[in-house]
Amino acid sequence: MSLTLFQFKPMFGLPNASPFCMKLETYLRLAGLDYNVVHLRNRPRSSTGKAPYVEIDGELMADSGLIIAHLERSHGHPVDGKLTLAQRAEALAFQRLMEEHLYWVAVYMRWADPDTRPQWRPYMQELLGVPVFLAPFVARVAQRQVIKTLRAHGIGRHAPEVIWQMGIADVQALAHWLGGRAWAFDDQPTSLDACIAAFIGNIVRTPWNNPLTAATLKHTSLVAHFERVMARCFPELAA
Repeated sequence: MSLTLFQFKPMFGLPNASPFCMKLETYLRLAGLDYNVVHLRNRPRSSTGKAPYVEIDGELMADSGLIIAHLERSHGHPVDGKLTLAQRAEALAFQRLMEEHLYWVAVYMRWADPDTRPQWRPYMQELLGVPVFLAPFVARVAQRQVIKTLRAHGIGRHAPEVIWQMGIADVQALAHWLGGRAWAFDDQPTSLDACIAAFIGNIVRTPWNNPLTAATLKHTSLVAHFERVMARCFPELAA
């Protein structure tokens, strides 16, 4: 099988500054699948217009969750094969919590928080590879679009302190559920562990101070889980 992963470049000491890209690459390493990486410099050419996406034997596939499900089926369920139906239900529920709710608080953290917005521009320039003189313009356009999306979603209509508390509640739920366990289920990591590490890492390894990062860092079990996944899957980046 030929598999190429299209994603953004590593940043902040993370495999990827996109939790969805990091989740997928973590899964690929947990599954022991060989893959090549192409770092995107232009708009993703996936069917959704988003990253990550993969090319498997010449065919493009988008959406990290759909890609993982396809690879699990195609390779004999190497990562999640031992999960019970109840565990799969738990995994799906927490995945949705992170990807459909906590994600938007993280978007606010990077793009809409007044203390963060000016600092994000150099990273955007590095990520997109735009000339220095274009970076402020591109950043303003992108930020306006993201803020518009946040308002359309609904979370962007709340006061900042409410948005922070929403994200903190999500992180608390994850921390209380995980407890002191090394992995989400049993003694081996699963795709849920990949998802948890990707989202926690993209909160605690960013260069800005904010209420969500401060609250997450207090949950030492989640930070330790993230570091455990990094040591296992990305030893070249592990602290």
